[in-house]
Amino acid sequence: MNLAKLIEELLVSSRRHLGDKAAEKISQAIDMACKFHEKQVRKLDRAPYVTHCLQVAQSCLEWGLTDTEAVCAALLHDALEDAPPEMEPERHIREFNSNVLTLVEALSKIRSLQTGSGDLPATYRRILMAASLDLRVLLIKIFDVLHNSQTLEVHGPAKAKNKASLALIYVGVSRRLGIMELADTLIDYTLPHIMPMQYRRAKKTLDDLLKRGESSMERLSRNLDMVIGEGLAESFVIEPKKISDFFYLTEKPGTGRLLLVGWPAYRLRLLVEDDDTAWRVLGKMHSLFGPLPRHVRDYLNAPRVNGFRALTTRIIWDGHPLNIHVVRKADERANRLGVLAQWGVSGPDQTPYMRLLATLGDSDLRMSEVHAHVLPDMLDVYTPKGDRFTFPVDSVVVDFAYIVHTELGERCIGAKINGIQRPPEYPMADGDVIRILTSKGARPQRSWLDCVKTARARTLIKQALKNQEATVRGINRNAATGTFQLTSLTGQDILWSTCCLATPGMPIVGRLSEDGRWIVHCADCIKIQGSQWEKGQWAIQPGSEALLITFTVRHRAGALLEVLELLATMGINGQTIQGKGRTADIYVISMEMDGKKPAVLGKLLHELLRVSAVQEILSYGWRQPYDTKLAQSSSQRESHNQSRATQQNEFDNGESVL
Repeated sequence: MNLAKLIEELLVSSRRHLGDKAAEKISQAIDMACKFHEKQVRKLDRAPYVTHCLQVAQSCLEWGLTDTEAVCAALLHDALEDAPPEMEPERHIREFNSNVLTLVEALSKIRSLQTGSGDLPATYRRILMAASLDLRVLLIKIFDVLHNSQTLEVHGPAKAKNKASLALIYVGVSRRLGIMELADTLIDYTLPHIMPMQYRRAKKTLDDLLKRGESSMERLSRNLDMVIGEGLAESFVIEPKKISDFFYLTEKPGTGRLLLVGWPAYRLRLLVEDDDTAWRVLGKMHSLFGPLPRHVRDYLNAPRVNGFRALTTRIIWDGHPLNIHVVRKADERANRLGVLAQWGVSGPDQTPYMRLLATLGDSDLRMSEVHAHVLPDMLDVYTPKGDRFTFPVDSVVVDFAYIVHTELGERCIGAKINGIQRPPEYPMADGDVIRILTSKGARPQRSWLDCVKTARARTLIKQALKNQEATVRGINRNAATGTFQLTSLTGQDILWSTCCLATPGMPIVGRLSEDGRWIVHCADCIKIQGSQWEKGQWAIQPGSEALLITFTVRHRAGALLEVLELLATMGINGQTIQGKGRTADIYVISMEMDGKKPAVLGKLLHELLRVSAVQEILSYGWRQPYDTKLAQSSSQRESHNQSRATQQNEFDNGESVL
């Protein structure tokens, strides 16, 4: 697009949204951007690079970020990275506006010292941390990503998929800020490149459903006259669903899951004047069409964490479910644009969004944990006092405890959910009323890391487990001598290293990992460096353990037969075996074996690597054989009734919180 035309359009929009004085300031920022990016061109179309900056700034205004400093920062967001050092961009931007410089610094990439290229995890973490102080940083970044996503097709399939995955990271951020239209737009641009075949199939299925439902929706619109009129709904909108309605992000950044497309394929939105009318309309819809159980939600008085307000329900129409939203006219724009809805009127209420970003101040958070913090929440639970907390689906009691207070999480021994005692790992359900139970002697368990869903809980559990005074099940440490005894092979807190395959009888060393597990290596392993490693001794009691191994084999005839022949030669029983393909040439095999002493099973590990078909051992660990676990389970059931009273006293004597 012509550069002069883009500049003129931006200045016209600036005058319309912000006034003449602000447009003059933005004009100065345009001149600076053109100077900093002079002679630079975009790789995809050889257009002047500054056109990208102009279009990002234009998006800010068009979507509602009517803020002079934000528009200027959008124009200059790449200046510190791309401008020649002799131009001194930092000094010029500081003289122009120090607040704009702060925004631009937060938006600039962090470079990796090893590769010199952008460090995506560090940059992503810094942007979200900066957003906890100034939300404009995050919004400008989203518009930057939006513009880059519009031209993904000019890249090859592999590069386009990679860039689309990076853009997808900000879908969760947009949804969390309530900017649902922006999130939907990002999905429309990125999904065809991330999962093209799934996208095409889903799109075809949805188009077919929408076509089949057209006549049904026409009949419904004629029946809606009964809920339109004085004292009822003022108008209604029947809107088809989009692919984005069936797409959910996963915890790994840049990935998601496209659900099977099906009914309901339409959504009915009824617009009303006030709360009282909303309830009358909802009651009228229920009396006319009948609600589906467990689908009625009051988000008028208890809005979603992203600010969404409405009464929602679901009915059956023409044999298919249909989603109903009863929305006040004052909330309709905010439900689509979230934090941007009233930016230029009275300023947005940023309090809910800042609270969501407040736990990102820990620099040790991994990118996946930061990303998980902005995933869409879909689960509301309550304290006995009626306070509401929102969590990702499948969150557990410990997540709730840590969100309320760190000490509650560390002392948590369970909860009473709707009056029923549940353990710390118990998953919460939408609408649960939860009272946390604590004990002064309780402490965080490493196993909690396998079930918690919130970044805050995961981070605080890891911090507690890093404590050098923490005990590790199966390990007796002597801090004075820097030694330890390994007392159990089956301890869940023990991490067996696959680089050297430490097995009973071999000299070993160990240390505490970042997540509170005890790492075991052979004493002569080439990866052992530094003085943090402690010398260990085997002090396991004679018993029967099963060895679980996961390894890869080359996909060729007779590959698994060689492994089975090795087991037969050593007289080892194979209890279970599972396999799945990793690539066209490699299979991943998991086997559980017992029937011999641990030393013999350990020897199998080393012999397995000599089998020509075996490529590498991915992991191994020890656990009790099935027969032993069955016997223990029977014994536990016999003593359960005797211990239940004692267990009840422990709960009742604990500190009941909330």
